[in-house]
Amino acid sequence: MTPQFGEIYRTKRATYFAIGEVVTHNPQLILDNVNYIGKKNFVIHIKFGQGIARKVVLLVKMTGEELPTYLARTDGESFAAAVDDGDLELINPDDQELNHYQLVEELETEDPDDEKIAQIASIRENTIQLVEDYLNKLQIKIDKLSQRKANHYFSSKSHYEDVKDFLLLVAPYLDLRIKPNQVRQDEWRLKLRLGGQ
Repeated sequence: MTPQFGEIYRTKRATYFAIGEVVTHNPQLILDNVNYIGKKNFVIHIKFGQGIARKVVLLVKMTGEELPTYLARTDGESFAAAVDDGDLELINPDDQELNHYQLVEELETEDPDDEKIAQIASIRENTIQLVEDYLNKLQIKIDKLSQRKANHYFSSKSHYEDVKDFLLLVAPYLDLRIKPNQVRQDEWRLKLRLGGQ
């Protein structure tokens, strides 16, 4: 039985609120080649049009009896912590892992369909905010460096991998939808100034 919106599940470790079946749309991520000097910008291309969409079951970890605040509004801090801690579970509908989730109760909601749409939209908004905040902080860090160090910032494999790993971590939540035909087809381009000539 696929978890439905509004149901509460328990595992040995935690309690989860089911958003139910959603479409996760993983965009294609292309990070600039960094192997030349004097580069002005480091550009990240998030290509939704080249993405892969699939159906999954979304469950989010609850804090005690409370639903996470990020389901109702943009709350960068709690959402960032939830992503870091792996509190959002995206599970294939036919995955045996779902057997570890025991249904304990169902929350009464006036309009579950509308509520589900609003909560998915809130996760999308929080993810976009998280990406922007992450890059803003990184830009501040790069701006404090000398011209030469800023120029070579992404020549460091670990700096490059940090950005890539972060984007791979958040990518599944960037474009959550109800139906596959709703997914984005555009490209989101993000720039980091490196101060090249």
